[in-house]
Amino acid sequence: MPHRSVRVFAWAALALVLAMFMQAILDLPYRPRFASVAANYWAVAALAAVTPVLAFLVAKSIPRTWLRRLAFIGAGVVVLPCVLISSCAVLEAPRPSETDSSYELLSEASAGKIAYRLYRTNCGATCAYGLELREEIALPFGVKLVSPKWSLYRASEGAVKLEAASVLVMKGDDVLGRVAR
Repeated sequence: MPHRSVRVFAWAALALVLAMFMQAILDLPYRPRFASVAANYWAVAALAAVTPVLAFLVAKSIPRTWLRRLAFIGAGVVVLPCVLISSCAVLEAPRPSETDSSYELLSEASAGKIAYRLYRTNCGATCAYGLELREEIALPFGVKLVSPKWSLYRASEGAVKLEAASVLVMKGDDVLGRVAR
């Protein structure tokens, strides 16, 4: 049986990791992201790699034998998917000096602590460019909360303009999109 502080840490860390995975699955309005593109990939890789370890520590701390065995089986089942996710994230991670070619910043406008940023999206050779307007709130340690607000497929140019009650996505004098603030 592990020391009490190890058990508490394992349970708390596993709960935090599961909460982060649930946040991604539930598609909540704001998603935490790092300002560094590479850090997002490495965070996914680290969380996926540490999940089975935490699950084994939690399983080891369960006092009832039948429940502990069931938890060990569950932790064992989680290992392969977590290793695959972690491996894919590491292989796809750009170098820290590289920029993200899938999201190119075109324009931004700030309203207090909130920044509205318009990105040109590029998923590769099999699709056309698109535009995505995001609401971003900067937090400490290079973390930001990101909420997609508007998107348009098959578009490559635009600019953000703030009005009193809305955010406009403009191309020249044409309004491509209007989002309430």
